[in-house]
Amino acid sequence: MTQATGAQSKLLLGFQADIDTIATEGFVMPINRSTLNASKSQNSAATIRGNLNPVEPFDGNLSSAGQITVPVDSVAFWYWLKAIFGSPTTSGTDPYDHVYKAGTTRPYLTIEHQFTDLGTAKYFQYKGCKVASFSMSGGGDGELVANIDVAGASRTIASSSFDASPTTLTMSRLKNNQMTLKEGGSTISNAKMIDLSVNFNVDTSQYVIGGGGVLGSIPDGVMSVSGNLSTLFEDTTLLDKAINSTESSAEVTVSAGASSALVIELTELKYTPRDPGIEGPQGLSVNLPFNCYYDNDADETSVKTTLTNGDAHA
Repeated sequence: MTQATGAQSKLLLGFQADIDTIATEGFVMPINRSTLNASKSQNSAATIRGNLNPVEPFDGNLSSAGQITVPVDSVAFWYWLKAIFGSPTTSGTDPYDHVYKAGTTRPYLTIEHQFTDLGTAKYFQYKGCKVASFSMSGGGDGELVANIDVAGASRTIASSSFDASPTTLTMSRLKNNQMTLKEGGSTISNAKMIDLSVNFNVDTSQYVIGGGGVLGSIPDGVMSVSGNLSTLFEDTTLLDKAINSTESSAEVTVSAGASSALVIELTELKYTPRDPGIEGPQGLSVNLPFNCYYDNDADETSVKTTLTNGDAHA
């Protein structure tokens, strides 16, 4: 028998009209890995029958969840950002600027794992998915990737894809060595790493009677936007901001040219004080966690993301 391999597997992404209706248009997404899977617990009954043998277990509810790691680029990442934040506002004429803000309506997704190198191809279809959280780290010399955690309502193993002729997306890769960072509105050159995490606090407890053990809804909760900034320990400027609870901002730009760029703006944030230690003879760093929020910024969002590419997506 033929063993399936990750190298020959594909992930299709589609956008649903609601939680129950599977997508009809699919996009073959470049990914590094996906752990999305479905599980159903076997619950033990407390029935007493006059002997010591356990009775047959019964099925619990279906749970679908996992993490998808994707390369950050300026073309395919448009679709992931739509899945994360909802539809963008687009302006310009080649290049186009696609602006995503927090707090808008977010779509349900169909995510399909295709295993076509099996003797009989199988298509694992996860329907009614939502992005639960999103994170990425900038800096260093590794591959620039994003981690997207997904929660889903149901899973079907099908013998054909939900889209027989999906669109295979190209890539315009963005890299760590193309990154610049502003802190408090000014470019800084001593930052080592910046981490960002956006959690939508989705509610995965909404199982309904007659739903067959699958979720009837995945409502969004109040977001949490947080991260960590690591810089060379050259002075106490950032630490003083943290100690004094001074509001600041951060702006990460990754640019491969005028028509291929990603900008993430954290418009209002505060740092948590954390003193640098003496961890050895090597150079020391300041590592400051931060929390983002929306209070009175003109953009009316805790996180604003602008993707620039040559696609209008009209």
